Amino acid sequence: MGREQMRNKKRLTRNFNVYTNKPAMAIGRPPKPEHLRRSQLFPIRLTPSEMASLEAASRELKESVAEILRKGALLYIRRKGKDGPRTKGEKQ
Repeated sequence: MGREQMRNKKRLTRNFNVYTNKPAMAIGRPPKPEHLRRSQLFPIRLTPSEMASLEAASRELKESVAEILRKGALLYIRRKGKDGPRTKGEKQ
């Protein structure tokens, strides 16, 4: 290695601090309570067109496909209830 290369190498590595840990970074995110952890999986099969529709809606709504499916399922359950449809004008 030549003198010029050694000088450039020293210039590049001088005043460089690798250790940038801050106390706030070491703490991390607190764990979620057990009842809020999403640990259950529900496999579902979709056609390519169904998946494309969900992905397009996901981009438009800026929500994940999983979140859309979760909200949609809960809405369906609330709307139907035990006794059938609950909206005006729908027949039971």
